[in-house]
Amino acid sequence: MLDKQQQAAIGFAYIIENLQTCSPFGEELARHTNAYPCEENARLCRELENVRLLAETIRSDAAREALSAAERALMQLKDVRRSVARSREMTLTDVEFFEIKRFLIKLDALAEAFSKIPCGERLNEIDIHPLPHALSIVDPDGMRAMTFRVSDSASAELAKIRRERKRVDAELRRDPVEGRDALEAERTLLAAREESEELRIRTEMTRAFAAYSNEAEQVIKCIARFDFALAKARLMCSRGGSIPKVYANGQRVLLNEMINPQTADALHSSGRKFTPVSIELLSGSTVITGANMGGKSVAVKTLALNVLLALCGFPVFCGEAELPHFAGIHLLCEDMEDSLGGLSSFGGEMIRFDGILSEIKTESTALVLLDEFARGTNPHEGAALVRAAVKYFNNRRGCFALITTHFDDVACCAPMHYQVIGLKNVEPAVLDAALAGNDASRASVLPKLMDYGLYRVASDVNPPRDALAICRAMRVSDEFMRCVNAEETKQ
Repeated sequence: MLDKQQQAAIGFAYIIENLQTCSPFGEELARHTNAYPCEENARLCRELENVRLLAETIRSDAAREALSAAERALMQLKDVRRSVARSREMTLTDVEFFEIKRFLIKLDALAEAFSKIPCGERLNEIDIHPLPHALSIVDPDGMRAMTFRVSDSASAELAKIRRERKRVDAELRRDPVEGRDALEAERTLLAAREESEELRIRTEMTRAFAAYSNEAEQVIKCIARFDFALAKARLMCSRGGSIPKVYANGQRVLLNEMINPQTADALHSSGRKFTPVSIELLSGSTVITGANMGGKSVAVKTLALNVLLALCGFPVFCGEAELPHFAGIHLLCEDMEDSLGGLSSFGGEMIRFDGILSEIKTESTALVLLDEFARGTNPHEGAALVRAAVKYFNNRRGCFALITTHFDDVACCAPMHYQVIGLKNVEPAVLDAALAGNDASRASVLPKLMDYGLYRVASDVNPPRDALAICRAMRVSDEFMRCVNAEETKQ
């Protein structure tokens, strides 16, 4: 799957940062989320169903109060997992008992709120219930106070020692005090006896609580899953999206009207709008052609993001999504390259590409995304490399490859071919009028005229010639463009 750098590049880290989990358990689950392995497709589908049910509940006015109560309770939970685990190994301290007692009291409130959520009983692998027997161990008096001290009722000996300490303390507060040294020695002795008795009682309490530690840990896991799923559902409701269909033996990737929230937000801040992208991939190679500023890279990253989200149990930012349960996602694009110890960018790209070829041999299904593959060499050799890649992936069973390129005679080798719409639908007069300003204004206006959507074309259709149109639109030197026109005429 994609590494952390690649996840950040496609906008996955941005999604995680924008999740609003309420508890430390849900936050940790979100921070360490991973794609479900193929053998856990059923679990993935159950998680997606949980998100769907919670999104449906969020949209219901009748459930608003119960959800708000559950979220308030989640926010008040502290992480007690270390103390719970320690109860099986050593005697807990007063502070640890306080943390556990507070957690169990807050758990009561969460369990009550959870029981009132309409879809609560239908959520898969989520059972949030109170632990009354465990609570009675750490709060034997049933006062439910947010403090902890070994109670006098825990043993007659402890109660007797504390009464004696109170008597001695009262005598020491009198002034003057006769026999102060003897009283202070007695107080020291009583304090030691009290500490010893409290330790004995805490050891017994620890042993008693440890019997419920496994159940407590299971409830905490359920809390984490609930919090995480609820955050994903809220994200889906606030940003729009849908629940993907992820099939164990899927035969196609279908993503309609997909967006990339990170890119969309960046465009929105500059007064522009993200163009939703729709695409279908079948086993083998699919090629996207278009001008270098035509949005091919955005399409690749948007597809990578939404596929990864689906495999991690997230809603996707699409109108509709269907895909196989991929064993691996592999991405090779320009902004993730480095010199690899002095190698050229092309050399580094080839090393990574070879690594991808090795990895997909062990994967039953794989998604391979190559953005402007082999652009770092001359066009003749670059086109040959891309054609070879297209043919190679055509013959790899279970491999879905998406390759973007501006080289000619590549798409003809692929079963499916898409082009970026670009300036195709912009009338020349409209383009000239919009770009009539100075250099700075032309640079800002042109992207607004570009249509970054995709449309399917025949495999033998050559890449669009937007590059020259862009040069003319940007008012590149007339003298230079006459040279370009002369060269174009020769071809």
